[in-house]
Amino acid sequence: MAGTSIAKPHAGDVPESIHGELDPSQPPLPVRYNPDAPSEEWGWHGSFRAFAPKGSRLMLWIGVIIMFAMLIGNHVSRVENYYLIGTGILLAVWLLRTEVSIRKDRRRKP
Repeated sequence: MAGTSIAKPHAGDVPESIHGELDPSQPPLPVRYNPDAPSEEWGWHGSFRAFAPKGSRLMLWIGVIIMFAMLIGNHVSRVENYYLIGTGILLAVWLLRTEVSIRKDRRRKP
């Protein structure tokens, strides 16, 4: 992975031989740039679930409540209501399944 850095090395950073190649007797320098995750260089690189696991589930439950709150309105037909109810129920079932799996994982860990 050596040589993947975008920034050009300074003169004293990279040991070179007479022909401009790396000296094999020197240990390789650590790589400062990960080409698989270029956003690491610009800031936080992670997921919201790792940062705030309870907050992500709370926001999804608020989304379920908003889904069902959208049933109140001036709908001419009931088709919109069926889609809102179906989507809200699917999201709630998915959230309950993940909550159960999270609690099982928590019990398994010593």
